Amino acid sequence: MILYPICSSSKGNCSYVSNGEVAILIDVGVGFKALVKSLKLAGLDEKKIRAIFITHEHYDHVKGLYAVTKNLNVPVYSSKETLKELILKNCIYYGTKMFEINKKTANIFGINVSAFNVLHDSVKGVRFKIECEGKKLAVCTDLGEASLEIINNLKDSNFVFLESNYDVKMLKEGKYPAMLKRRIASKYGHLSNLDAAFLINNLINFGVKEFLIGHLSEKNNLPQIALKTIILHLMKNNKKFMKDYNLYVAPVKNNGTKYEI
Repeated sequence: MILYPICSSSKGNCSYVSNGEVAILIDVGVGFKALVKSLKLAGLDEKKIRAIFITHEHYDHVKGLYAVTKNLNVPVYSSKETLKELILKNCIYYGTKMFEINKKTANIFGINVSAFNVLHDSVKGVRFKIECEGKKLAVCTDLGEASLEIINNLKDSNFVFLESNYDVKMLKEGKYPAMLKRRIASKYGHLSNLDAAFLINNLINFGVKEFLIGHLSEKNNLPQIALKTIILHLMKNNKKFMKDYNLYVAPVKNNGTKYEI
């Protein structure tokens, strides 16, 4: 199984997951032309995409959904509430098939996708676990908190794509309005670097070793700060980088970097 994070930031999020024969998209926060261009850089083909899975209705996750569903003619899966919101906002091309994903697993030509609920200020969004040929990948950004429920949903993964949205100091001292700062730091907002470190530490205890952090804020975070914060926290908990775990940062715009699970 291959994970290719096409883009990952507060401006746009989209990931391509493939078993070599077919592929799915997790969110579509990128236009169709940019999607195709990025895939070509990685030697991947948009024609292999057989389904789209949407986590929630926020703009940075769906801004390219209308164009992509128009061009690819593939079904869209999400929670019932999110699908209704996408229809109301005219985010899905007319005639596109839509399916609710909740308790049942969706099988997309050998790629099995299941959903679980998280806290975030959206209309009952979901996050996804993907299983293929015995390997398990979790794509889990836009989290309000690193809860026990999240840990339980991710602990059997081989690879976790996780949010590390903001640095606490940068957010506190930044120019965002106080209300927005409170929203980001709340249990319905995003995970800080320290929150991500806490979650990763717990998942390592369950045997997870491969982590990709993403959805970094351009205003309130930097890749080097996120990595340093997480690695130092894990060192304090006797976890050694590149021995007990591997940690990568998803690029804002990907130019060909793939991850094999």
